[in-house]
Amino acid sequence: MRKVKLLLFFFCRTLGLFRLARWITSDRLKILCYHGFALNDETAFRPKLFIKPERFEERLATIRRCGFRVLPLGEAVERLYSGTLQDNSLVITIDDGFHSVHRLAVPRLKQHGFPATVYLTTYYVEHPNPIFRLVVQYMFWKTARRTLELKSVPWAPDGLIDLSVPAQKEKAMSDCIRHGESQCTEDMRCALGLQLGTLLDVSYEDIVRSRILHLMTPEELQSLASAKIDVELHTHRHVFPINGQETAQREIVDNRAAIQRLLGREASHFCYPSGLWDESQWQWLDALSVKSSTTCIPGLNSGKTPRHALRRFLDGENIHSLEFEAALSGFSDLLRRNRSNT
Repeated sequence: MRKVKLLLFFFCRTLGLFRLARWITSDRLKILCYHGFALNDETAFRPKLFIKPERFEERLATIRRCGFRVLPLGEAVERLYSGTLQDNSLVITIDDGFHSVHRLAVPRLKQHGFPATVYLTTYYVEHPNPIFRLVVQYMFWKTARRTLELKSVPWAPDGLIDLSVPAQKEKAMSDCIRHGESQCTEDMRCALGLQLGTLLDVSYEDIVRSRILHLMTPEELQSLASAKIDVELHTHRHVFPINGQETAQREIVDNRAAIQRLLGREASHFCYPSGLWDESQWQWLDALSVKSSTTCIPGLNSGKTPRHALRRFLDGENIHSLEFEAALSGFSDLLRRNRSNT
């Protein structure tokens, strides 16, 4: 099915339909979304979450070739709702704040002179360890072991796990994550990661040294301003519950306070963690003076798009260059709208 779609995109681009779509949708704001940039084997681990630096360079070259105006997020949002947005305007956003953003993405953005926005989750900036959930998933993915013998571990009963059986592997991994996130301090989570690495024959210490699953340090974050990269809100602990107003608002308050401590600036734009949101949360965001919120719903934005439901195209290593160009030109959005009307 995907081959058919790519073949369709190829012919449509050849016929000039991408160029036509770019003209038709030129008054709409396009927002791109990235996460991490591969330092090692991250794209094999999570191709939707990471992208190779050379692929990202190709994307930036395509943006330049197509003549887009790359704007800072704040300016783009202000122009979108004041009716002063120029044609072919585009925003580049990067979620979470991985170390690889500073190391791999920033030099390339700076070379092209493109501004960007990092939606920063701040807990793992203040606790400079690998993101616990991700490091557990990564070690279970990377292990070459066929079995996992659990004995006297705090997160599961003793027993032998057959790692070749997906359901057993998934349960062992989920149990470990659940225990670490709900029952452990940060020091305990690090100890658990070290123990799990030993059990799986995957070096936790090597992962720590590589920083592939770390966020940026305060010093790395402070260097972003010189590259025209803003830092905005993404919650403190990467959670924003739909049925928990007090918890959700506390996440933004803590996130904003951490960014203020780290960078000495007030953050006022927000990105929903994991793309999970509900309209009921919009009044919570308004109460905290949040000016805009981005989702992971693909599409383009106009002045009629709700401020707390801005659409973005999620790019990653799993996205073919034709799919990227189709989204960038607005062709994909026109196809979706056509399907919804038939």
